[in-house]
Formats: sequence, structure tokens, C-alpha cells
Amino acid sequence: MWFLHPEFTACSKDSYWCSTAYWLTESAGKYGTLLIVFVTAFLYTIRLKSKKEKTIAFCKSFVVLLVILSVFAYINEHATKKILKYPRPSHTYLIHEAGKTVNLDSMYELEKEQRQKFLTELINGAPILKENIDQKVLDHWVEEAGYSFPSGHSFNAFLLATILCFSIYHTRYRKLYFLPFVWAVFIGVARVAIGAHSALDVSVGAALGMLIAMLFLYFDTTRKLVTRKKPV
Repeated sequence: MWFLHPEFTACSKDSYWCSTAYWLTESAGKYGTLLIVFVTAFLYTIRLKSKKEKTIAFCKSFVVLLVILSVFAYINEHATKKILKYPRPSHTYLIHEAGKTVNLDSMYELEKEQRQKFLTELINGAPILKENIDQKVLDHWVEEAGYSFPSGHSFNAFLLATILCFSIYHTRYRKLYFLPFVWAVFIGVARVAIGAHSALDVSVGAALGMLIAMLFLYFDTTRKLVTRKKPV
């Protein structure tokens, strides 16, 4: 991402790459993350024998992963991003293409609904945006009306990928352990490609996700909450 510069390459109207990148980012969004957490928790139960053990293990893993992701999301949206104040590339682009002179910090000080309304009006007042940018990407830019740094999608993807890689590596399918990271990397590329984040945003989000996951996997007490595997 730092050397290939994929910014805005997946924004063209009705392009295959645009649709692919968009749905990739959604796989690490609110509902996509919920599905991946469900799968991760389910894998935690595979080798257990009784239904009671499976149920307890699944619920424990599912709840713990959701709590980790929810706590980070809350801190990220309500503290980190507001302190660091990095504008989204998409919002900078919208204002530039609409030919407006707007202080982005003043826009971000508005309530979320007001920010979304402002961005919607900006798009509707600039036909060139609807001519060149895919509608689902424009809608995504409006929905994500807050600051940019760090990327929550990348945090989610790399945290879950690290835990899944660890679990797969300690099975007979260990040669496939890297596959979750392939998915996570594509998430990062896609976030940049649709203009939602910069390479710095996703790099830091990914690093934080891996760091938190490795801390949980390092200690016996916390590792048992998300996986039954042990470090070699």
C-alpha cells in the first residue's frame, strides 16, 4: 500500500474492482466482523465432545472477542480519532471535487447525523461525483462521517486473523495458517482503494490488532478465553 498507491482505484462507477473492494471492506465491518467472530468461536469448539462443553466454550469465546472489539471501537471512535484528528481521504476528496472551501475540523465537530447530512448535500450538489464514483462507495463515505486514524476495520481484521492463524497453525492443517492474514491484508488494501483510509491508517490499525491479539495469546489466562491451543 505504501509503494503501490492504491488510493481511490476502487471508486469507479460499476467497476468489478470497486464491487470486490467494497464487499471486502464490509467483511470486516459491523456484520462481517460478527460473522467472523461467530466462525472463530465455533472453531474453538470443534474438538470438544459434549454439547455442554461446546456451548460454554463457544459463548465464552464469542463474548470475549466481541468485548475486545467493542471496547477498541468505542475508544477509537470516541477518544483516539477525536484526539488525533486525521481527516478521511474521502472527505477531503469530496470537498475538493465539489469546489468547496470547508474547514474539515468544523465539520467533524458536528453531530454524526449533521455530518452525514452535510456530506449528502455536498454529493447531491456536485453531479460530477455521481458520474465518476460508484454510488455504494459514496454512500459508504457518508456513513463513515468521522475521523480516519487508525482504521477500525483493519484492527478487527488483523486481530481476528492473528487468532485464527494461531489456531490453524496448531492443527494438521498448519500449512494453511497464513490464509486468514491474506484476507486481512486484502481488507487493508480495499480500505485504501475505496478512499476510506490512508496507508498509515490501516498500517497502525493492523499493528494494533496484531498486538492486542498476541498479548491475549501470550498469557495462559486470556488465551484460554479465545482458543484451546498453546504456544509451541
